[in-house]
Amino acid sequence: MSTPKGSRPNPSTYLSQEYIDAHLAQFDDGASIIMTKEQYINYVKGNANIGIPSDGTQFVMPKNYCDEIATTANGNISVYEKSLGFDIGYFDDGGGLVRIDIDNLDGLNLRIPSGNEAGANSHWIPGGKTDGGVSEAITDLIPNNPSNISITEIK
Repeated sequence: MSTPKGSRPNPSTYLSQEYIDAHLAQFDDGASIIMTKEQYINYVKGNANIGIPSDGTQFVMPKNYCDEIATTANGNISVYEKSLGFDIGYFDDGGGLVRIDIDNLDGLNLRIPSGNEAGANSHWIPGGKTDGGVSEAITDLIPNNPSNISITEIK
């Protein structure tokens, strides 16, 4: 944790291959992303790819975890913030939330985050889970293709 962002080791140096394989298997039924409507309009809608172009990555969670958060939250944005490792209030001014579901992750280089990614914030912890306990991984940029992507406005 004290290693600065940009110098953190590859998770394969401190996690077993069995752990990594079991963790990534949670994404076999797809992945989800939560963002504000404003972020969606500015960075996803009409763009060829989903993710951060500067480092070519996108954080994702297993689709079934997103389903569980949605049920627990029942429209309460702070439940998403806490579960996904964001400061309370992070999503408040974004015009609501958008859920992006990715059905098939083949060819997207699914892996456990190292914490060096552009999207890793001060809540990032090693091991592939948010500080709210939700499993997470990263992919390469995701093609914004309607045949593999579903968009849902949450609130």
